[in-house]
Amino acid sequence: MQQIVDIKEIQKSPPDQFSFLLRIGNKCESTSLTNVFTGDPAIPVIGKYSRNQYHFLTVDVLIQMDLNLSEGNYYSKGSKVNLPANVLKILHDIPEQIIHNKPPPKENNKKGGKKQNKKQGKQKQQQEQQQQQQMQQIEVEPQLVQQNENENEHEEDFKIMQFHPLQFHQSPNIKFSWIISSLSNKKILEPMKQEPCLSYVNHNWVFEVINFEHTKKLIQHLPICVVDPKGVFEYPDPYKGLSFTGLRSEYMSVHLGPQGSLCFSPNNMKMMVDMKSPLISFWTVILQEDGMHQVNLHWVILHELFSEMSHVIAKENQTIQQLLINYGEFNGEYKAECEQINKVFG
Repeated sequence: MQQIVDIKEIQKSPPDQFSFLLRIGNKCESTSLTNVFTGDPAIPVIGKYSRNQYHFLTVDVLIQMDLNLSEGNYYSKGSKVNLPANVLKILHDIPEQIIHNKPPPKENNKKGGKKQNKKQGKQKQQQEQQQQQQMQQIEVEPQLVQQNENENEHEEDFKIMQFHPLQFHQSPNIKFSWIISSLSNKKILEPMKQEPCLSYVNHNWVFEVINFEHTKKLIQHLPICVVDPKGVFEYPDPYKGLSFTGLRSEYMSVHLGPQGSLCFSPNNMKMMVDMKSPLISFWTVILQEDGMHQVNLHWVILHELFSEMSHVIAKENQTIQQLLINYGEFNGEYKAECEQINKVFG
């Protein structure tokens, strides 16, 4: 793609099977518009897990650029990009150790269940032995009993929530994406009536190359958090949801299913959705081992009528200013989001 000096000017890519995408500046080095293997957008996308597979929201707009840190500010091709204060705090205060969200074995998994029951049996036997020893020592060393109980509690917690083994650091280069999606897929709308939640799906851009020649499953642990949410909130089960309070490493994998079908697993990184909102918005910060961290702003249009208008706006507009004006005019409730993104590029 040709270089565009003014980052507010939009260069369009041709329409394709998943939607009409917009791209600013040069093609990013490690990201293409589609994952060659899946044919889906090679960006963090939002979907719903139903009938043993993910169904993705339609991507109307993608504005993507590389940002470089200079003297405390981020720039793209010489133009300043003003990321929100809460996003900057996450990027600049990366902890030395990041909690890894490790769910317990599933009860309906026979191998996992047997392993868990066997483990619980050993733990119960050990606890009974410890209790007998503690009863013998309780009159002599009462403080030691309390200490042992606290240590056991800590060990039990640590088996579930472990620190991420890799070290991450503040990076001078990040990739910023503004992604507008719409909830118009009936395969997503119907399951949303039963449980109003969506999943954040990163497989398409994390697993750029999918090769099962030497392994049956590709695995990645990705530190991620949600920032400045509007219309979305934490999923009640922490093992299946995304963190809204700080960076946490989430598990994901790709493997082959029945008859060679490609499976994205597990069904996690969920967010609850306020279905009464015409538009939900949130930022995500995602850390990568190579130091090219991801910052994403997501708008999700929930109402079907607005989804149709969003497609028209995406196809007709040539600049960010035109996008903001049109999104702000066709629904007054979008004005706050438009003002926020206007500050980002202002």
